[in-house]
Amino acid sequence: MDLIRYYSKETVFERLKGGYSAFKLAKKGLIPQGRNMRKVYGWVLLFLGIVAAVPLAAAQDAVTVPDVTGLTVPVAAATLNRAGIGIGQEISAQWTAESGFPQNSVGAQSVAAGTSVDAGTKIDLTVLRSPNMLLIYDDNDFTLINQTGGSIDLSGISLRALDGSGASFAASRWGATLREDRCAQVWSVNRNGPKGLDECDYIEHWLSTTNGGEHFWTGAGGATRFAVLQNGIERVQCPVANPGHCEFYLPAGSAAGDATEHVYFAYTQDRLAVINNTTDKWMPLQGLRVLNNFAPTKGAPVTFADATLYGRNLDPVANINQLAPGQCILFTNSSPTAETPPQPCDVVARLDVGPSVIFWGAAFDVESITDDQPHSCPVATADRLTLCIMPR
Repeated sequence: MDLIRYYSKETVFERLKGGYSAFKLAKKGLIPQGRNMRKVYGWVLLFLGIVAAVPLAAAQDAVTVPDVTGLTVPVAAATLNRAGIGIGQEISAQWTAESGFPQNSVGAQSVAAGTSVDAGTKIDLTVLRSPNMLLIYDDNDFTLINQTGGSIDLSGISLRALDGSGASFAASRWGATLREDRCAQVWSVNRNGPKGLDECDYIEHWLSTTNGGEHFWTGAGGATRFAVLQNGIERVQCPVANPGHCEFYLPAGSAAGDATEHVYFAYTQDRLAVINNTTDKWMPLQGLRVLNNFAPTKGAPVTFADATLYGRNLDPVANINQLAPGQCILFTNSSPTAETPPQPCDVVARLDVGPSVIFWGAAFDVESITDDQPHSCPVATADRLTLCIMPR
């Protein structure tokens, strides 16, 4: 939307600083009314965030790389971000008892601890992973078992023989996703139903196929090995066997194993923070929204993971889609006394909005991405800290 057609952005901003709401500006003919009001309100928040923001921290020429080996990835991210360093690639390596570090921790970093690097540098981490996927198979059937701790996306997974006939199978034939501790099963012979396994709670997907071009695990055509690929990247090679048993780690199969199941709000009348109050987990914010029931336009959404909302007031090395332990996003009512979060946390994004549009000025609805139930947080209590913890 081009607001220049209605009024200069500078004038809109000056009026907003002077206490005008988006609703009042529309009434005065400065910005559109009617069905575009929700878009206008979102633009107003964005405009305030960009123009009124100041950088979170002064630029540094050089920073020192901390040692993050032995830490989980969320804790490593928090440690690196605090030093002004970001995470590059996560490289998975098989954990063994001789690895020297715990399972699912950082085993190596691409830049040694103590090295001086430019602020904003990203370093790669080698993560020692335990298997979170299990394959059980024989000549007739093949079962994929999800042990990741959450749902996995099947659309990018394929399985194929590495020799012999070169048979292949697309996991999307089962369905779009596979839930935690459930199985997907395929048979090379006609079958009226799946067979249960002790290793999984439930056979969520199953099918029979007599198409030899899909029998990648049976050794058809002299095949001796098959591979599991995720988005074209090979994750494991397994031998053809009867019976067969093969374990592997599936990167990004699910964030549930190292992610919070809740979102945590701490607020007073003049400020609100979305805080990752855990010590070792991510707090994903992608898709999470609250609805503003305080502004004149009721129900306007606030999307926390929208990086453009915060303008220059965004930590360039942090990941706004998922907060690391101790990190937070700070919203204020633009009061000069609302400079610090209501509880201690590392502020990685900040937005100062006018007091007439603060979403915590009334009870606000939380649109959870983990369930379909309605959730609401209460209005800020005068002169007291209010906490609201809701399913993420």
